Amino acid sequence: MPAKEIRINLLGSQDLSHTPWGRLVEWATTYGRYIMITTEIVVLLAFISRFSLDRKNTDLTEELRQKQAIIEANLEFERDIKSIQAHLTTAKTLLSTQAQPVDMVSTLESLIPADVYLSSVDISRDKLGISATAGTTQGFAQFLSNLQSISQIQNVLLGDIRREPLTGIEFQLTADIAGVKPK
Repeated sequence: MPAKEIRINLLGSQDLSHTPWGRLVEWATTYGRYIMITTEIVVLLAFISRFSLDRKNTDLTEELRQKQAIIEANLEFERDIKSIQAHLTTAKTLLSTQAQPVDMVSTLESLIPADVYLSSVDISRDKLGISATAGTTQGFAQFLSNLQSISQIQNVLLGDIRREPLTGIEFQLTADIAGVKPK
């Protein structure tokens, strides 16, 4: 014959569901158990996710160090590029705002008669200065007439004029270059 099943009840034989302590114990044994299990699962997930977050943090820190090293290595190169860009900007500004001296020299070349020789030519942004020698008065007059006939040159002013017996008429003149607004 099988043995009789033994049951032990530590809470007592009274109806516990009607007493405040009984209700608390009943709640703790049912719902409290679910709360504890859920809390343990959350703690375990946080503990496990910590490893992946630590790995990501280490990877990002290493990547940051590598990129900083690359930036520091290229710092001098970047300074050189910025310096060259500044020089290029300055050159572009100068080229876009300056008068066209090559065109002016070509124009002057076409205006000079055969017996007029230029000693010096000074072309600035809006002024033209010439020191020249003319072998004859006809060459001198022709050169002045040619200068006054083109629209690029205005306000021709003769400066020092003297006649030298060996070379001819030495003179200096200044003129304004048209189309350039003075600063």
